[in-house]
Amino acid sequence: MFSPQVELAVTTMLEAHQLRRRKAGHAFEATHALAVAMIVGDFGFGERAVVAAILHDTLEDTTLERDVIRERFGARVLAIVTDVTEPPRTVPWRRRKESYIERLRHSPGDEARAVASADKIHNLSSMVTGLDTEGVRFADIFSARLDEMVWYQQQVHEMLSAAWTHPILDEHGRQLDRFLAASRDAQ
Repeated sequence: MFSPQVELAVTTMLEAHQLRRRKAGHAFEATHALAVAMIVGDFGFGERAVVAAILHDTLEDTTLERDVIRERFGARVLAIVTDVTEPPRTVPWRRRKESYIERLRHSPGDEARAVASADKIHNLSSMVTGLDTEGVRFADIFSARLDEMVWYQQQVHEMLSAAWTHPILDEHGRQLDRFLAASRDAQ
């Protein structure tokens, strides 16, 4: 899917993330954002969801202002991005994750759920690769223990499954199962 809005979203995301690397692995934050957008598009969601997917980590991980998203992409895209944004890292890890789940639970549309699910699909896939190649020490780079990450990933999928059905959620479940197996094998 390509449009001037998608191109502007890619430009905005690159301006915000620059060439920062992800916590895990050697990929760039921008690579993750584009992968999430491709997953959202592959599962049939429209331009607005794809744009939100491209921007999904900008409020959480960069200094991009909310007004930039609103001015360039509209209030609905900003609402989707906000619904998949965790509180600042000054908030303790567990509270951030619980807040994210609650915000997503109350999101009014399926687009935020799709972006969240695509984000988890990509994250889970990356974590499986890390656990398969590095074992349990892969989890040492994160601020949470492996058992906490397992809890969080299960809670997100459980909450989404209770409120929604869609093929993207089926793929999310398959990736979660792979992650749970890799977590058990790594310990």
